Order: sequence, then structure tokens, then C-alpha cells
Amino acid sequence: MLRRFIAALLLCALLPAARGQVAERTAGKGEFPALQLLPPGSVVHGISLPRYENHRVSALLMAEKLEVISRYEARVQEIHTMFYHENGEITSLKMPEALYNFRTETLNARVGPVFMQHPRYEAQAAGLLFHSATRRGVLTGPVKTVIRHVAAP
Repeated sequence: MLRRFIAALLLCALLPAARGQVAERTAGKGEFPALQLLPPGSVVHGISLPRYENHRVSALLMAEKLEVISRYEARVQEIHTMFYHENGEITSLKMPEALYNFRTETLNARVGPVFMQHPRYEAQAAGLLFHSATRRGVLTGPVKTVIRHVAAP
């Protein structure tokens, strides 16, 4: 009986380590784990990918279609992304198509127009290059921006 108990304890201790080793082999640096399950050319419709920071949703990407290009890249179509700021403001970003690279963590939208809306401004551009880790991007031209006057509370 004692041997079975010790064997069960050892098995429980080794299982999490074994799972971690499998995860490291299947998804390397710069690879999105879900893309490891789908071969290039696979298409997924109606996706929604939330991003969490400090136990709260900080961003939500929704798209009509995701096509796997490789283990590192995906083409996303009919994109609507919302960024939730700590002060309650929401930035909305819409574009018809973009290529996302998981190695460089960049979203490259060459097929415009790109629409960006925030309580204080609106922008329309021909394209966008966005780095998801830093949450910074560049709108490519021509760009039209309207800045609203918002009175301080």
C-alpha cells in the first residue's frame, strides 16, 4: 500500500514537468501554439482573441477569417480590435485585412482603409504597422485625422 502511494506521488510530481517539455517542443519562440495544430492553408472563421493584463481584458481582436500562412504568420480578414484603457476609454481599430507575424509581434495592414476611433480623435489611413507587445503603431498614408476638443472634467 505504501509503495502504491509513493508511486502515485512520483507520478503526480512528474506529469507537470512532462507537460511543460511537450509544450516547449511544439511551440517555440515566436510561434503561436494554436497554429501548431493547423497546417498552412487552414482557415478559421469567426475568431475572437482577448488579451489580458493584470487580470483584466486589455484588448480584444475579432475577425471574420484567419488563414494560417506558416507556423509564424497568419492572414486575418475583416478585423475589429478594441483596446480597453484603464481610465475606461476604448480605442477601436477596423481594417479589411492584415498579416500578423508571431515572431516579430507585428500586424501589417497594407490593404486599407484602416479606421481608428477614440473618444478624443478619429483617423483614417491607407495602412498600418502595429507592434502588439508595445501597443504602438504607425498609420501609413495618406492619413486623415480629426482631433476633438474634449473638456476636462
